[in-house]
Amino acid sequence: PNDFAIVSNAVYLENLDTGRVVFEKNADEKVYPASTTKIMSSALELEMCENPDSTIATVPFDIWDEFVGMNISTAGLSRSEELSITELVHCMMLQSANEAASTVADFFGREEFISAMNNKAKELGCKQTHFSNPHGLFSEDHYTTASDMAKITKWALGVNNFGEISEKARYTLRETNKNGEKILATTILLQDPYSKYYTSYIKGIKTGTLNQSGRCLVTVAEKNNMRYLLVLMGAPLEATNGFWDASNSVFNETRLIYDWVFSNTHLENIINCDTPITEVPIKYSKKKDALVLYPYGDLYALLNNSNDEPPVVFYEMEIPEDIEAPVHNSQVIGSAKVYADDIFIGEVDLISREEIEFSWFSMVMSKMTDIFTSRPAVIIYIAVLLLIILYILYIVSTIKKNKKRS
Repeated sequence: PNDFAIVSNAVYLENLDTGRVVFEKNADEKVYPASTTKIMSSALELEMCENPDSTIATVPFDIWDEFVGMNISTAGLSRSEELSITELVHCMMLQSANEAASTVADFFGREEFISAMNNKAKELGCKQTHFSNPHGLFSEDHYTTASDMAKITKWALGVNNFGEISEKARYTLRETNKNGEKILATTILLQDPYSKYYTSYIKGIKTGTLNQSGRCLVTVAEKNNMRYLLVLMGAPLEATNGFWDASNSVFNETRLIYDWVFSNTHLENIINCDTPITEVPIKYSKKKDALVLYPYGDLYALLNNSNDEPPVVFYEMEIPEDIEAPVHNSQVIGSAKVYADDIFIGEVDLISREEIEFSWFSMVMSKMTDIFTSRPAVIIYIAVLLLIILYILYIVSTIKKNKKRS
């Protein structure tokens, strides 16, 4: 954005509808993720547990030992308290409870769980991420980047129930064997209807704050039929002037960036699934000589609102020279890379929208045509023609000789 200065140390903004990265600042530089770590650990817990609603974990008796002398976020869990994995994830994602993160990691085996976190990061293509704990408290060996955290978040949003949990402003934690019923409140004040920061288009995900990390916030926003993911790392801890409210820079900057991008961009339908793209010759069909290909689904481009002219769209297609019947409805025939004003928008499969039956007669006629037009056949034709010409010349010559004798 040219309209304002970015105060966060690292920023990554992506349109989730198209996968287009709209803005980056130091997105590949090493940062300390603080409690945004819980995006990985919470989603991984839900993925690893077959029945998280009914699987019970017990808070270890020594749960508070690793936090002695620290000012940490908690859900006030007690030693030997029994909660389901789903309840513990609510504690982690809403109230950023560090003891809940440690409880679940210990339930799976701490070393094994942290190893699984790092393996998942590698699987997702994270190149500069390493986790050494499940909660995000500072360690030199616990780091990521804004772009890596975006990869982790996009994966986490696909894990069953994760997105729904992260969007909640409140959650009622049932009475347990150690504590009475309690209300958990989100730390993302942008999605809290009772907060002065409340912004209706914010849909989760997670905050994080440490002295070494600054203020961190990963969010998803939905507005104007568009969906964005924003990762902010290292916003100032102190009050920051220049915002509508100076007390929390990361909330202010999140809303400022979203307001900017929603005001300046829109989605435009570049390819419609009912619009034919090209056609390919078809063999062994008695009804058609060519098959029309359609895109498998619509494709949208993210465009700047200041563009007055529609984008110039072109394709790089990969299709066979011809195809053979039978062809089925929705059968994938090829693919097309789509560009708008020289910007790669995406790739779509090209499919048939009809059934084409196989014809034996057409195949036989085609094979005969192939035989009679093949190179060996042409050579034979030429040879026969030459023999005929030679024979005619021989006959003519013989007739002339006979005339001379007579």
